[in-house]
Amino acid sequence: MTSEVLDVHKARVRALVEADLETLDQIVADDLTFTTPHGTVLTKSMVFDSVRSGKMNVSRMDVYDLVVREYDNMAILTYRTETTYTDNDVLVDGSVRSTTVYLRRNDTWKLVAAQQSMIQV
Repeated sequence: MTSEVLDVHKARVRALVEADLETLDQIVADDLTFTTPHGTVLTKSMVFDSVRSGKMNVSRMDVYDLVVREYDNMAILTYRTETTYTDNDVLVDGSVRSTTVYLRRNDTWKLVAAQQSMIQV
């Protein structure tokens, strides 16, 4: 099952960079809680509205040091990204440490929580 959640995670990262909201909608749970590197808490609708309006634009997200821990219907992924994106005119550019939580709902992995922190490497 680990390869399934990894495939979903890779598809989510690719969809973020491509602003592919259709794919993201299939992966991101309606009850998403996303905490940005600056401490802002966003819901799924807030993220999608920002992507649609161009206020959130992810131009790169390269994943490193990925660790997957899977527990029955939950998977916790920790990783580092080299990323560049804007969120409401706030630039995030550099190394980010992320923790994401996926739940398996109706045989599909859904992102329910994500938290990011800027780091110095």
